[in-house]
Amino acid sequence: MLRSICRYLMIFALFASIPPLVTAAEVSKLDESLVAVESRANNLRSQAIKQAFKEVVLKNTGTQSALSHPDVVKQLASASSLMTQYGYQELDGELFIQVNFDHKRLISLLRQAGLPVWGRQRPLTLVWLVEDVEDDKSILSDASSSTTRDAFNTQSANRGVPLVFPLMDLDDAMQVGVNDIRGQFTDNVANASLRYQSNYFIMATIEPQGAVLRYQMALYPRERADDASQLTPLISANGEVSTVEQAVTAITAAASEYYVGQYAIADSGEKLTAKVAFTDVSQMKQLVEIEKYLNQLSAIKTVSVARIEGMTVEFNVALFGNEDDLHRLMKLDPRIEVISSITADEVEYASFETMTKVEKQTQIYYWKGQ
Repeated sequence: MLRSICRYLMIFALFASIPPLVTAAEVSKLDESLVAVESRANNLRSQAIKQAFKEVVLKNTGTQSALSHPDVVKQLASASSLMTQYGYQELDGELFIQVNFDHKRLISLLRQAGLPVWGRQRPLTLVWLVEDVEDDKSILSDASSSTTRDAFNTQSANRGVPLVFPLMDLDDAMQVGVNDIRGQFTDNVANASLRYQSNYFIMATIEPQGAVLRYQMALYPRERADDASQLTPLISANGEVSTVEQAVTAITAAASEYYVGQYAIADSGEKLTAKVAFTDVSQMKQLVEIEKYLNQLSAIKTVSVARIEGMTVEFNVALFGNEDDLHRLMKLDPRIEVISSITADEVEYASFETMTKVEKQTQIYYWKGQ
């Protein structure tokens, strides 16, 4: 129980920046991990530091396969060389060690290994789960204190995947029933999900089948595409496991692996560039905030101001991935709004540097700020 409480506190710290009614979450503390230890013995501390390193790599890449990459395996042997600090915490008689790593050196290691890097801005996922406890099927709610909920807390913290659960108040109960989820009837669930403003939602079940547990899950986008007649799953997974914790791990991992493919960016090795512009920038403070925001995106190597005209500022950005990766990542952020795109000859700017005229479109954004 205590470990679950600790994990809950970690999740609160990780996702404390989630304000109400937004469609993404900014994940912090990607360079630290909390590991339970039996004592302060040197050998146990060394093992815990290595475990913390694995968890931090997993949070920053989102994919289990990163842990078997030769460069990561090699660094694991000397994980303490990337450590910046550690400290013990004793909570209700149980001992934990908190380990912090050098974030820049960690990201440099992942980049050099050609691994995807998942930035702080991440999709928010609503989980509709039917669990079967002693033949009583029910939908897991946000207020639940069950072991299943604790398991999701743990996996959310381990992988840096922000998860929310339905309130299951009268509004939810009137729209969604157990059979809607078990039968993958998406219409009612999709409509009920809109109030939570998540980017995606999961419909899943964990039910006993003989001596094992069988889980199944499907991940859906918030809304169907304009040219689609109905919502179709982006991914689905199922299997048989021995414990609830294993089922929850499999469900969370499946979603995480999908998000990595969409939002985690590996270095392509090519010299790719793009232009992005922000309109209604009336104060220097806004310009500084926007440049700081762009610099922290996992898709961007470098940022520089290219041109300014009135209240429109255009940036040159060098990319790790391609331009589609960049814009897909930026659309997650609730602080910005997509306006339109223009070609270079549609606007006259005060040039900050010599530019070669191109016909490539520049995406225009509006900065809403904090």
